[in-house]
Amino acid sequence: MPDAQGFYDVSINRQTRIITVVMSGWMEFDDATQCGAAKERAVLELGPPYSAHSSIVDIRDLRIHPQKVIGIFVRFVAETRHKSRRIAIVTGEGSARMQFRRVVEQQILRDGIAMFDDIGAATAWLKQPISDVA
Repeated sequence: MPDAQGFYDVSINRQTRIITVVMSGWMEFDDATQCGAAKERAVLELGPPYSAHSSIVDIRDLRIHPQKVIGIFVRFVAETRHKSRRIAIVTGEGSARMQFRRVVEQQILRDGIAMFDDIGAATAWLKQPISDVA
């Protein structure tokens, strides 16, 4: 259950090929590293074609973090071996939302990434055919 201490969960929906990563609380450097590795294992578990998956990154309950930990988030979103076709980042309110918006706009320089306020809208966007997503 999410709390002030770091928590992450990675789940797979095989039918939609959507990997959901939930991060909350205060993530230590090792927690964030393990979360990134768990996301990569989920891609491998999903199977080929490895690039034919999308991700939801749910950070609604994540606290503001130092740049060192945020750097891990950037790496597993932008530099992972098997990149998601699209990434929907679901944010909460306040400072953490602003921190991640800045990270997305300034550090994750790639197409196919968007921020949402709720899981339903994020999932609907990910399910749209690529040609319909602009």
